[in-house]
Amino acid sequence: MGWTGHSMMGGGVVLWPLLVLFWVGLIALIVFLVVKLLPRSGGQPPVHPNHPLPPGATPESPEEILDRMFALGEIDEATYRARRTALGEMRRPS
Repeated sequence: MGWTGHSMMGGGVVLWPLLVLFWVGLIALIVFLVVKLLPRSGGQPPVHPNHPLPPGATPESPEEILDRMFALGEIDEATYRARRTALGEMRRPS
């Protein structure tokens, strides 16, 4: 018999673990939503081609973009040199 005079084999044995799981799940959901919805602190926001630049930022020149792509390994040396040459030819006065 339990303290209240009822058998512990009734709903109490099943109800308590379910109640604990409910509250743990609810707290985890709240923490997850707070982390996802709050803005990140520090650092720069993610860069997306369609988003405007942040205030005070200057856009990259085509040469700077090309240099960055080569430095990150996105293009090989032959492509880098060919595009640099093409950019140089486009910039020359006709």
